[in-house]
Order: sequence, then structure tokens, then C-alpha cells
Amino acid sequence: HLHPLHVEDCRHGKQRAKVEESGDYIFVMLKPVHVRDAGELQITDLDLFLGHEYLITVQAGECPTLRDYLDHLRATPNQSRCDQLFYKIMDGVVDAYLPPLDWFNEAIDGIEDAVLERPSPAMLQTIFAAKHSLIEVRQLLSNTRDVAGHLQRLVTELIKRDLWPFLRDVYDHLARNLDMVEVQRDLLAGECQGAQT
Repeated sequence: HLHPLHVEDCRHGKQRAKVEESGDYIFVMLKPVHVRDAGELQITDLDLFLGHEYLITVQAGECPTLRDYLDHLRATPNQSRCDQLFYKIMDGVVDAYLPPLDWFNEAIDGIEDAVLERPSPAMLQTIFAAKHSLIEVRQLLSNTRDVAGHLQRLVTELIKRDLWPFLRDVYDHLARNLDMVEVQRDLLAGECQGAQT
């Protein structure tokens, strides 16, 4: 009974995070992020179908932090309602943004040291690549924050009222992560000027 467009979204991915109501379920597309060893940003898809008595997850791509969290959830016996499990997975996705943000903090520290020791135009390429990745992360976080905000405003029996404070907490975490990205972008802008001098 899943809408064909939602099934197609799961198969094709490459879309922004979003939430849609469809009949007797809510469809949510989330975008977990992972930074590979070479510093390459990998964006994956996690689609959720929340119904009255079910939660379907569809994951495309690999995000080790999220995979470990989902494996832990599956291995832990619990009597959670579907909406509670939905919240836990959303919270896990938001928590999975922290390792990439920490990676950017360390990368920016390394760039700062290199610019102070040996400012050069060659550093500009590294700085621009990091800025581009941060722009992608900012867009993902912003879209995911919009999803969390939309979920807080939904009037539906699928998400019980006792979860509203938890969804608000997810929204707050995303807002903090966005603030961190803005600080990182400002730092890179300063390093860019240092590398050019």
C-alpha cells in the first residue's frame, strides 16, 4: 500500500531530506553523512515509512556510525512503539552528523597550522574543497532541520504527544550543528585570506 512515488524515491535517492504524509503513513527521507579516510564526504539515504503498527527502513549507501547504531537497536530487545523507534532512528541520524563535524574541526586545525607555517596558494585548493564539503553538510543539516520542524507541527495519530519534546530536542541538536558549520565556514574564510597573503 506504499505510494509508488515513495517507493521510487527509495530506489533512486539523490534527493533532499523531506517528510510527506500519505494516507495512513508518514514517509521521511533522511541523509546520513560519513567522511571517508581520504576526507571524501559520502552522503547516503535512509528512508522511513512510519505506520500505525510498523516502521520500515530502507538504507542506501554506507554510514558506519549509523550502521552501528541501527545494529545496536536491532540487537536490543525492546517494546517500543513504532513512533518511539522512529524517533530513536532519527536521533541516531542526527548523532551520526557529529563525527563528520569533528573531522572538519580537525581538518581546519591542520589547515590553520599549515597556513601559519607555510602560507601558499596551493593551500587554497584544500581550503576550497573543505568549504565546498561544508556547504553540502550545511544544506543537509538545514533540510533535516526542516524535516524535524515539520514533524513537530504534524497533527497525526502516528506520532503520540509524549514524543513532541523529543522531536523538539532533535530540532535543537540540528540547529546547534548548523551553528557549528557556520563557525567552521568562518574559520575557513579566514584561512583562505591567510593562504593568499
